[in-house]
Amino acid sequence: MLKKLSLVFVLALIVGLLAGCGGNGEYQDGTYQASAMGYHDEVPIELEVVISGGSIEEINILDHAETDGIADSAFEDVIPQIIETQSTDVDTLSGATITSEAIIEAVEKALEKAQ
Repeated sequence: MLKKLSLVFVLALIVGLLAGCGGNGEYQDGTYQASAMGYHDEVPIELEVVISGGSIEEINILDHAETDGIADSAFEDVIPQIIETQSTDVDTLSGATITSEAIIEAVEKALEKAQ
């Protein structure tokens, strides 16, 4: 009897976990804008995050005053990592750490709006 009860309990847990993983993603579809201060604090990094099917589809930089050449590598490296992992828990780029952190912060702000 205890074996059957344990089996039912384990199956219920599995079904519950699978139900929690289903759905269209964790965000509301739409385009959300946010900003964060980067290395040059006179103009924030402004970006938009496009959510489609509940997932991060695009991240577009709208405006920034970061140093060309240095910031470009952060934009080209950090943004694809966020989209690929569907998370802001990504590595910052050495040499453009502040810019990378600002991108991550702005994306987090946009995602808060999308929840």
